[in-house]
Amino acid sequence: MQQVIILHNHIPQNAPEDVLDILRQAQWIEEILTQKGFSAKRLPYSLAELEKLDKNVIVFNLVDSAPGEEMLSYLVPGILESLKLKYTGCSLANLFLTTNKVLAKKLMAEHHLPTPAPYSKESEKGLYLIKPTAQDASVGLDEHCLVEHAEVQTMLKEKEAQIGCPCFAEQYIDGREFTVCMYGTREDVHVLPPYEWVFNEYGNRAKIITYDAKWTEQTFGYEHISAKYTHDETDKPLIVQLEHLAKDCWKAFDLNGYARVDFRIDAGNRPFILELNANPSFYGFYHLAQEWNFSFEDLIVSLVNQAVIL
Repeated sequence: MQQVIILHNHIPQNAPEDVLDILRQAQWIEEILTQKGFSAKRLPYSLAELEKLDKNVIVFNLVDSAPGEEMLSYLVPGILESLKLKYTGCSLANLFLTTNKVLAKKLMAEHHLPTPAPYSKESEKGLYLIKPTAQDASVGLDEHCLVEHAEVQTMLKEKEAQIGCPCFAEQYIDGREFTVCMYGTREDVHVLPPYEWVFNEYGNRAKIITYDAKWTEQTFGYEHISAKYTHDETDKPLIVQLEHLAKDCWKAFDLNGYARVDFRIDAGNRPFILELNANPSFYGFYHLAQEWNFSFEDLIVSLVNQAVIL
């Protein structure tokens, strides 16, 4: 029986919802793999414990960039490789490039992938969105992050002081938002159907998926943003374009494992890549499996089966 170690962050009892979610996903993956006939066991990250592992085990890597552990997410694959342990998901290089959003945007620009223009003193006037450079799960993102060009530098300093990490700003694209999930090997990627985030009854509110919208129940965003998995016939050219751009991201970043791309569509129906997330949450994959009638459990098993040591 193949042994799989599900590696995750240490989760303190008072952890915020986005960090607690790492443990929930680890428990979920453990249940799936056990049902599929694997010997699955969860393990909070510990170098000493990893060094004790048999070289025949496969590590299902769920270590994420939790607050205070931002570098751990991309260092773990390198540690696993140095220990000659097979693991699931993306490599150190993949995670290093995608965890640092500024670095990721530069690589996108080099590959002519459309992404919102970065802020500079000379950049055009208009609205800009301030984001943490190396956080995910919408950490630090709220309505105050959307500011006019003249306010960017002041708000950057305030936001960095508030969340305790570097931030950057880029042009705000006011329009529809889509997500594309994908998985596979470097040579063969499976791009799943895009789905849209619908901002219901938002009126003049800032249409951004804030931290509260993702994680805090009974907030306006949590209750008024929904996912739409089907599309009108008129959207077909756009959907095909999003799928092609997602695949281009996979190739440009030389990905292996699983990833997610978030897009915004401007008034001219042009897509812009907001973020590329390597080793993202599995919820999008799960809901797509429900909507499009494929086995999420088999997808998880396929990630184990393609676990590699580089």
